Amino acid sequence: MDETIVAAVDSEAIAEVIAGRLRAEGLAVRVRYDSQAGIPRQLQPSGLGFGPGAFRVAVATPDADRAREVLGDEAPEPYRRRPMLRVVATILLIVALVALIPGVTLLVSVLFGLDR
Repeated sequence: MDETIVAAVDSEAIAEVIAGRLRAEGLAVRVRYDSQAGIPRQLQPSGLGFGPGAFRVAVATPDADRAREVLGDEAPEPYRRRPMLRVVATILLIVALVALIPGVTLLVSVLFGLDR
C-alpha cells in the first residue's frame, strides 16, 4: 500500500496523539520511526531535535488530503493577555519577599556574629 507522511514530530507521544485524532475520523494510520544519526528507537531521547522529526505519521495516499484537512482544523488557542493574573502574581511575590526579609536579616546577623 502506498503511504503519505502527513506529520513529522520528535516525540512518539505527540505522534500517537496525532494518529489518534486521525483514527477517530476513521482513517487508517501508522506511526513510523525513521532513525536519525543512527540512533536506535529505544535510545532516542524525546525532542532531540535533529530535524523535522524522527516519528512520522503516515496514511494511505488516497486519504492524505482528508488527513491534512482534519489536522488543519486544529488551531491553537490564541494567546490572551491576563493582566489580573500578573497583578496577583506580583502581589504574592512581594508578600513572600517581605515575609522572608526578617528571616534573612536574622540569618546574616547570626552567621556574621552581629547579634551580640
